[in-house]
Amino acid sequence: MSMLCVMFGPQGWADLPDVLLCSIMVLLGSSRDLLAFIATCPSWRAAFMSMKPALDMIFPPVIFRNCADQTSPAGCNTGNTWELIDLAYPSTPLRRLSLPNILDTMEILKCSYGHAIFSSGRSHVIMDVLTGTTVAAPPCPSIQLCYRTFVSPEASPDSYLFVSSPHCLYAWRVGSPSWLHRDFLNAHLIHEMVSFKGRVIARIQQKLYIVHLAPELHVEVLRVACSDNIDPSKLSRKLVVCEDMLLLLGGNEKAFSIDFSTKPAKYVRVADGGLSKWAFFFGEKPIGQPRLLVNPERIGLKGGQVYQLDQNGRVFSYPADGEQDGEWVPEPCFVTINAHFACSTTSYASWV
Repeated sequence: MSMLCVMFGPQGWADLPDVLLCSIMVLLGSSRDLLAFIATCPSWRAAFMSMKPALDMIFPPVIFRNCADQTSPAGCNTGNTWELIDLAYPSTPLRRLSLPNILDTMEILKCSYGHAIFSSGRSHVIMDVLTGTTVAAPPCPSIQLCYRTFVSPEASPDSYLFVSSPHCLYAWRVGSPSWLHRDFLNAHLIHEMVSFKGRVIARIQQKLYIVHLAPELHVEVLRVACSDNIDPSKLSRKLVVCEDMLLLLGGNEKAFSIDFSTKPAKYVRVADGGLSKWAFFFGEKPIGQPRLLVNPERIGLKGGQVYQLDQNGRVFSYPADGEQDGEWVPEPCFVTINAHFACSTTSYASWV
């Protein structure tokens, strides 16, 4: 029997089957436990990556922030410390990240799909903020760069860095030696891009586009009709992927979803209480896909709320349906973390 185990059975913790590792992950009790799981070995990290979209809905987000060194010039990371902050214990970082020297003179642009984008001129580096792993893209062919984001389509094993310049869209598949590109008249006007059911969706003001990655990069208009009682001017807002829905949130109007069961697809208003199952976590700037949390009441938060970071890393909240008043109100549930960040300088903070 022992010979059979040696020949055919697991050789150690790293050889545990994915189905068992997945059942372990959903039972973990905290973000700290999840980070320890990811750091165990490459096979456990790979199992986490395969389940990441589902786990992001279960585990509360953490804050990725820069503890700014006041002696460093603006846009420089030399001397700065980067931390992952647990909402429950802000004074004890989950992890401190030591950035490679290549990032010393780079500026962080945003976090998207759990990755930070650092840039300097035509150079870009992507960092997995949970592990600190970095990968550098080849120099972008254009020197006039506008919009940049990182997208990880659910139905694809590949991830992409997208960069727009005047009249051209570029896409770099992580690990590939070169960039894809496509002439696109309004590329410089792209405001955001998200992955929805295996497709990459881009938004330019009130218009949506599908970005196809195969067999070649090209852009197609996504036709979405408005009902008679919907003002199209109200649709310039945040695209949010929420399980099987594509939402438009923000502003002072009701939230909208897109009904893809009709041709063309159409905008529909989300019913009152229709977002109460989720909490939405927005970063300081309305860029990058926000984090979501299912049934936030289990950690003392409210469903149907947006929890927004300001430029100092403090947390404010307002209703996700857009009916917020003029001023943000500091979130009482985050009084400890707000007090902690009030005493420490940060130049960047984002939910991941």
